[in-house]
Amino acid sequence: MTDKEKFLNTTRVYIGKNGYYVCKTKLSLDAVYNWCAFAVSAIVKDCDFPGKYIKAVEGGAGSIPRISDGKYGTWFKKGVQAPQAGDLFFMRYADYPYQDKYFCDHVGIVEAMNGNTITTLEGNVDGYSYNWAGTSMFKRKTCYLSDGTVYAFYRPKWQERTSTSTSSKSSANKKSVDELAKEVIAGKWSAGEERKQKLTKAGYDYSAVQSRVNELMR
Repeated sequence: MTDKEKFLNTTRVYIGKNGYYVCKTKLSLDAVYNWCAFAVSAIVKDCDFPGKYIKAVEGGAGSIPRISDGKYGTWFKKGVQAPQAGDLFFMRYADYPYQDKYFCDHVGIVEAMNGNTITTLEGNVDGYSYNWAGTSMFKRKTCYLSDGTVYAFYRPKWQERTSTSTSSKSSANKKSVDELAKEVIAGKWSAGEERKQKLTKAGYDYSAVQSRVNELMR
């Protein structure tokens, strides 16, 4: 599994999580803020990518490319090149003449591109004001590259393979889908969402393992 695949797989685990989960459970913050950038930080930390690809920050969306551009990856405005899976995307809802080029209102992660359509994974969306922190969620959404609010992208300098330590560990300890499925049935990988998180973090394909579990349990 490449580091980019690990990043996207870990990001998908966050789907359905709210602001409390990201800010308090994952980052141990006292309060829940506008948390789209906090979600990116939590995912980077879950991937164990400190100082690699994306500098994890817990602040505004624009602070990610402001710190990371040139060192960990490349920031580029819409229209310079085509976005691709694994990029961060940034939205601006208005012009900000007194802000730097990185300033933006929202950040998410590109999951896929299909023509003009961008499939995204993003936090701090669709919340209600009376319980914003509890109702704003991490979701899979779609938008169009031509949308006026789509502003810029950031592409990490992804390596083709995972880090040396991770690769050697994987090759030495990699288990087959059958082995994992039997361990799941034996209760060694917890259940539900926790199982999915554990398998994904360990570098395994959760869907393949769960499908095999379902076959064995028939």
